[in-house]
Amino acid sequence: MAGHSKWANTKHRKNTQDIKRSKLFTKIIKKITISSKKYGSDVNKNFKLRTILEKAHTLNVNKNLINNALKRGAGENKKNIFHTVKYAGYSINGVVIIIHCNTNNSNRTVSNIRNILSLYKGNLTKYNNIQYLFNFFYVIKININLYNKNIIYNLINKNKMVYSKKKYKDYVSITIKMKNFKKIKKNFLSYSITFDQVNELITPKIIREIDLINKKKIINIINLLKKLKETVYITHNMNL
Repeated sequence: MAGHSKWANTKHRKNTQDIKRSKLFTKIIKKITISSKKYGSDVNKNFKLRTILEKAHTLNVNKNLINNALKRGAGENKKNIFHTVKYAGYSINGVVIIIHCNTNNSNRTVSNIRNILSLYKGNLTKYNNIQYLFNFFYVIKININLYNKNIIYNLINKNKMVYSKKKYKDYVSITIKMKNFKKIKKNFLSYSITFDQVNELITPKIIREIDLINKKKIINIINLLKKLKETVYITHNMNL
């Protein structure tokens, strides 16, 4: 009876693990389909999809399931495929505004942004031209319930490339400079630890002080840009 009981307990644990694993796989496959549908299946342009695929490979998700999910996402009409793009413009008193967009029609988006900036004598510029004015970070979330917590904290504490960290109940959040992302990701992947979420953080190196009248005009520009359906969020270097 004892042997039977042990076998039954082992079988029960395995079934429970299989159910959890199946639910996790289903969730990942769904994320792959949605991400490739909305932002395209090119991992060089779709950073979120690349992160999801890395997690899927680490968890040994079946390649056929992954490929089918990608095909479902890419099978939509090309007009419905969105791309993540950043546009930049100069407004009053040299204040720089970065517009983070998801768009399926870049010509329409550029035209809308240009029209709003021109209302206040602003103009579009190449995104690369203004990057020297900002600091670029990634904010990374790691689920501490999925891995050995001591390993995670040791990797963070010993890593000089980690700019800052915050601990929460179920995850830890670290901020790193974008240029260090590949090295840090490699460190964590060597322990089969994948990132649960990766978000951009762009901050100005110098904050511009603007008089009240012009500040109101710039706020109007920002509000108009936020109303565009393509706009995700706005970054600028003005002191609000």
